[in-house]
Amino acid sequence: MKLSPRMKGSLSRKVLAFFYSIFRRSRYFKGTSQQFFRLTLDSFLVQLNLTQDIPFLFVAVGVGLMTGYVAVIFHDAIMTISAISFTALRSFDKAPFIDKYWIFFLPFIPAAGGLFVGLYNAFIVKARPGHGLASVIKAVAQNDGVINRKLWIHKSITSVLSIGTGGGGGREAPIVQVGAAIGSTVAQMLRFSPNKTRTLLGCGAAAGLAAVFNAPIGGVMFAIEVLLGDFSVKTFSPIVIAAVIGTVLSRSFLGNSPTFQVHEYSLVSNTELLFYCLLGILAGLSAVMFIKIYYAIEEWFGRIEKRWKIPIWAMPAIGGLMSGLICMWLPGLYGFSYEAINHAVNGHESWSNMIGIYFLKPVVAGFSIGSGGSGGMFAPAMKMGAMLGGMFGTLVHMLFPAITATSGAYALVGMGALTAGVMRAPLTVILILFEITGQYEIVLPIMFAAVTSSLIARLAYRHTMESYVLEKEGVRVGFGIALSVAEHISISEVMKTDYVQFRDSESATNMIDVFFNTPESTFLVTNEHSLFSGIISLNEMRILLKEDFLVGLIAEDIVKKDVPVLYESSKLDEALKLFEISDYDLLPVLDSGEGKLLGVVRQEEAFAYYRKQVNLYGSDQYESHKS
Repeated sequence: MKLSPRMKGSLSRKVLAFFYSIFRRSRYFKGTSQQFFRLTLDSFLVQLNLTQDIPFLFVAVGVGLMTGYVAVIFHDAIMTISAISFTALRSFDKAPFIDKYWIFFLPFIPAAGGLFVGLYNAFIVKARPGHGLASVIKAVAQNDGVINRKLWIHKSITSVLSIGTGGGGGREAPIVQVGAAIGSTVAQMLRFSPNKTRTLLGCGAAAGLAAVFNAPIGGVMFAIEVLLGDFSVKTFSPIVIAAVIGTVLSRSFLGNSPTFQVHEYSLVSNTELLFYCLLGILAGLSAVMFIKIYYAIEEWFGRIEKRWKIPIWAMPAIGGLMSGLICMWLPGLYGFSYEAINHAVNGHESWSNMIGIYFLKPVVAGFSIGSGGSGGMFAPAMKMGAMLGGMFGTLVHMLFPAITATSGAYALVGMGALTAGVMRAPLTVILILFEITGQYEIVLPIMFAAVTSSLIARLAYRHTMESYVLEKEGVRVGFGIALSVAEHISISEVMKTDYVQFRDSESATNMIDVFFNTPESTFLVTNEHSLFSGIISLNEMRILLKEDFLVGLIAEDIVKKDVPVLYESSKLDEALKLFEISDYDLLPVLDSGEGKLLGVVRQEEAFAYYRKQVNLYGSDQYESHKS
């Protein structure tokens, strides 16, 4: 295909301009070759213009591919290490001694895994392991989505070692953290803005969870509901694409079957909803118990480490040994196995196992992860919830067999309800449970129990697994924003009075003239009494410019009246939330009494001021901890 002379000229000018910029920099640049290469790369990235919507979707595809491959390797590595640790080692060289006394060797396998993890963190990472999802949420709220570029490698290695050797954590939260780190790393390499960086972080997290659970919709909702708190289309679209790519890649290697194979369940009678409501209440209280037990154990490990001056690298080994001593009698507590959940949701688990796993799962998770090991809380909460539901379902079906389903249905619902109580994210859990079981008929009871559990857990205890850690560090988070900082900043600190204002009687011709002579792209409209009427955005102005016959209109005819507003008493956190969930880059500030226009808050300036205050807040915290 031949290019037109105009297109050819435009293309050649861009190429010449690019090489001219390189020549100019290479001739006059006084820094090192590495610094020059970095400047040239920045220029090249500007030419690619990857921050635009369509090119950015291709970047999201790349993040989904990378995270999907890592998730597959992650899954297979855990299965391989667990097979070596618990099967191959037992039959090593057909030694009868090992097989005869195998029960006594079992506690030392998680201890050895903990020792490897402790040594790796102490001497290679050279840092104390953070709290998985909490650190990701904090990065979104306080660090513009920036995560250490090497974190995904370190987290993959430590999680595979810890879970594969019998640690009590699950693999879902680590792969979410790994995917988030991959997305953040790609964004940093491509010099993306903070908003794009946070979005790519969400892309990686969604792709990771979708790949490991074979649940793309749940992965998307998790990234949006739990991590970002941003439901706008510009964030939603790339996250959906990344999750789909991660899922397709995972299915091509790991298969397309649901994570749990369950019988077909349905709501036997409308009366049964009362039992599911009661199960939701029990699940909410159990979720609170789970959180409190886990953090009590973690804080106990912190105290004994300081009191006895135990090396930091030895703590995960001690925790692994303690969890191994429990798991040797109850193998269903191991983190790499879903066998107990499969048995419970099919109604085949024994009472002794259900009781033991229900009470001991948070203890084992606390020993394994609270001591410094690696793993997530998603699978432990699901396992504990399945046991609760199994026990509850067995009792109600025994008492009311005609109007209730079998225990497997209640195990399935309990699994989702308790997880929703721990995470306080019922929508995410509902979608994930639907996808990993393939059971649409049981969605109604899951919805009812999950929402009930979240409500009861919130009333009984205000912390989630993540918010407990963050608030200990002085951070309150919501909508991807550090509320503990933003909620104390008055909107007047970021409000500006320089803006373009039209009366509602302004003619379209005058508005077009102003449009061509101002850098502003959003205009505010007031009536004759200076009361705010609405906004005229760039979209409305484009229509006026394209259609000549519309020049007879006035501002009142095209103004958009249904817009979010702020008031003089508002705080910065309210403005940031509105910017996150809407597509506006400017918000009006009104007098709370009459609704008169006082000024405007611009998105870029608001987030810049917020980041500045967060940095000051962080440095103050650092100094206080030092002292």
